[in-house]
Amino acid sequence: MARAPSLTPDERRASLLSAARKVFAIRGYHSASVSLIVEEAGVARGTFYNHFTSKRAIFAAVIDDLMEEVASVIEIIDVNVPIAPQAVANIRRVILAVTDPEVARLLFTEAAGIDEQGDEMLREFYRAATARIQTALERGQQLGVVRPGSVGLAAQCLLGMIKQPIFQASLESRQVNADALVFEVFGMLSGGVLRVGGP
Repeated sequence: MARAPSLTPDERRASLLSAARKVFAIRGYHSASVSLIVEEAGVARGTFYNHFTSKRAIFAAVIDDLMEEVASVIEIIDVNVPIAPQAVANIRRVILAVTDPEVARLLFTEAAGIDEQGDEMLREFYRAATARIQTALERGQQLGVVRPGSVGLAAQCLLGMIKQPIFQASLESRQVNADALVFEVFGMLSGGVLRVGGP
């Protein structure tokens, strides 16, 4: 029987990250171990330590990858074509990215409160996500398609509208209806909640 081709160091690291992501999502940070990760990856313990110094180090790398994965789904709005469908598509991509059960558990429950470094990683994630939304809102204000106001606060509110339902569902171990959440977020984004003057 022919031997499978050996993996490059980058491929081996990616394999370890994939295994760690699965183990952390299933077991949680505190119940996960290096032994479980190497078993899932099908590698020797020494191979793990060739790439990562500890369980904490690989967890940080997993969270970094997740943050980049979520941020990368947002596409720049093209003002030369209708904006609403592009905004809906961006909202949908973000919601689908963060409603993935592994992503939701790792970002919204496991990463919080491990230690100060973990908390700082989460703060950085929220800062970066808010900054991206704020930049989009500022551009929208310049184009006249976003109402005047504090884009910083608006960005935080928009992020909260996406995060809170997903966080709550994760705590209750249930799935989020992504289509319903897209509908509600876009509805609040485009039309608000109140109908002033009555129905």
